[in-house]
Amino acid sequence: MSIYADLLEFKRGILQRIRHDVTRLQPVARWAAEADLRIIESQMEGYQNRLELWFQRLWDLHGLLLDPEGRIVRYQGREATLTAREFQLLQFLLEHPHRYFTVTQILVQAWSEPTLFPEEVRTYVQRIRKVVAELDIPCDVVNRPGRGYALEFRADR
Repeated sequence: MSIYADLLEFKRGILQRIRHDVTRLQPVARWAAEADLRIIESQMEGYQNRLELWFQRLWDLHGLLLDPEGRIVRYQGREATLTAREFQLLQFLLEHPHRYFTVTQILVQAWSEPTLFPEEVRTYVQRIRKVVAELDIPCDVVNRPGRGYALEFRADR
């Protein structure tokens, strides 16, 4: 999992550099660079899919269970009941491990509620962090300025 996460981070850096530099290239070079962008994006999609597969397998082995009907999260004999939005956010982040989402993306993709305020996302993230800590789930909801929020597995366990 850490290899896929590292590969994704490396590829993100390459994409950022190419996107920054592509506007200054001659048309023929720009066309070639844009083709490279598509190749790198395709590779990243494959890495992300594999990371999500292994992340899900890890949670299956560790015993993390989500009950959508009761909005309950269970982990190693402990459980917590979440609000609808808390549950949707946690489920969304679990489905996309190590992938960063901006506040706007979370509002649209996790909740389909673009009219909510950005501060509300921060509030729900704090609530999810508290649940994760209380249940001692080996992951963190991290925030990287300019990139957004992501759920990252802690490998120290």
